[in-house]
Amino acid sequence: MAKRLFSPAQVEKITGATHHREVPIPFYFAPPFLDELRNWVVDNLASSGGRPTLKGLEVVRKVRFSERSWEELQRIARTWSRSGTQVSPSQVATSILDLAIQAFKEKHERRKAKDCA
Repeated sequence: MAKRLFSPAQVEKITGATHHREVPIPFYFAPPFLDELRNWVVDNLASSGGRPTLKGLEVVRKVRFSERSWEELQRIARTWSRSGTQVSPSQVATSILDLAIQAFKEKHERRKAKDCA
């Protein structure tokens, strides 16, 4: 968890705000997660002469995104692509989904093991 630089009262005073509200940050916006995710995507991209794709992904399905989510996926893909390896918004979305499913499974298995103990 990142350390707060300013308290809510300090932010109100600095900005002149009349009130404040907590804004939860989803896990996938956390910088360490994005760094880990970028490395995973780059390490798992493979090309057989055409557009690079993520290794081991055989199922292709159409998935809908909100305009806001798709724009964010595009932004992340552009940022990651600056290092030379072209990454698509769909590859970013796939990697987020795979890691979220894995985290969910691990949490579920830990909970199940705890209940059995």
